Amino acid sequence: MMSRGVICVQGRELCETLVNEAVRLGADEAEVCYTRSRKLEVMFEKNDLQVPKGDHYEGIGIRVIRDSKQGFASTNILSRESLDDTLRCALAIASASPPDLNHWLPEPSKITPVSEIYDQAAEDLELREAVLRGKLLVEAARGFDSRVTVDSAAFGVETGIKFIVNSKGVQAGEDSSYIWCVGMGFARDGEDVSSFDAEYVVSCRLHDIDPQAVGRRLAERVVKSLGAASVPGFKGSVILTPYAGLDLLIEPFVFSINAENVQNGQSQWKGKLGSRVSSPLLSITDDPTLPAQAGSTAFDREGVPTKPLAILERGVLNHYLYNCYTARKDGLESNGHAVGTDQQVPGIGVTNLVVAPGEISFEDMIAGISRGLVVNRYSGSVDPVSGDFSGVVKGGQYIESGKIVRPVKEVMIAGNIYELIRRIIAVSKEVITLGNVSLPYVAIDGCSITGK
Repeated sequence: MMSRGVICVQGRELCETLVNEAVRLGADEAEVCYTRSRKLEVMFEKNDLQVPKGDHYEGIGIRVIRDSKQGFASTNILSRESLDDTLRCALAIASASPPDLNHWLPEPSKITPVSEIYDQAAEDLELREAVLRGKLLVEAARGFDSRVTVDSAAFGVETGIKFIVNSKGVQAGEDSSYIWCVGMGFARDGEDVSSFDAEYVVSCRLHDIDPQAVGRRLAERVVKSLGAASVPGFKGSVILTPYAGLDLLIEPFVFSINAENVQNGQSQWKGKLGSRVSSPLLSITDDPTLPAQAGSTAFDREGVPTKPLAILERGVLNHYLYNCYTARKDGLESNGHAVGTDQQVPGIGVTNLVVAPGEISFEDMIAGISRGLVVNRYSGSVDPVSGDFSGVVKGGQYIESGKIVRPVKEVMIAGNIYELIRRIIAVSKEVITLGNVSLPYVAIDGCSITGK
């Protein structure tokens, strides 16, 4: 097996060779994205182990610009013949594409490495150990309460190397690891079946992942939702847990700050830079420099250095997210938010979103609500263009006179998220990190709740 150092050298040299060849064949600018990864995953269904999965991947994406026209092609067959064909395909696509003066590649800038995003222990993990770790989740959930069924669970690791090299002198490389542990299940007590629920944790460090804790938290939540009943409809307050907040808050937020959506007129926040778009209780930063976090990276898909960006400060919108193309359209420089793999041209996305915590505890949030719901999970639609949403509350709890009275089922919530985030009344000091998003509990007033 080749050492990681040898792989790094060979990957970088391959990128440089292809960039030089693209320029020799007539490209004005050229970029090569190289990735190599190893993935190992064990899965369980209905408490039983399934066939483990493991694979290795190596691929190249070539982007060329000629006469302001862009072409892109990719391959995961790195033979000389395949690479030559891929390069010529990218050049042919550029020749057949319409010109666009907004196509350009970035100049090199200083890149500061991010700490603890690669763990050698993840690289060395063997199948037997991965199976044992996955079993710990299932056994912990079942051991918590015999009424719990783990419908599915997974434990996996992925380690990789990526390089971005372009004809302007960008040469960026990075090792990374990604470890995940997820469980989904429900509880059954006779004819009473709980809401289906999920629990997971993600990190770049193997020792951060505690499968037993994941299993226990899953079991605790599904058992708590046994005995649920509906409630009459009303208009009141809802507390979004971080799990529900991912769907109802984060997804429309990410859509609205994407410069492409702004430029296309799809974002509700077009022309709103410097304006208040939410309650002053809400502040959100995108931070790619956090150690060991899933979205951390020193550079984006185009080799532009990344840095923390305070997108929303006390409800005021400060930034949109740009890659090179959308930045040029607005007469700006990219702010390092190009995303994607070697198999696609760069898009736009976030790294690690951090919603700032508040100054009140989750318990005190509940105590301050006369009538409302805790929304543990949300199952339904959210239109990121209009902000309208309507869906079912999963694993919810009914609040009355500042106390949780009972779990609920067959209850729906509806409203417009862009209007409701202006009516945020509390943000908790407790924060939960879910993948690349860190979220507190968020209480919102004036939500329409439909029951029976």
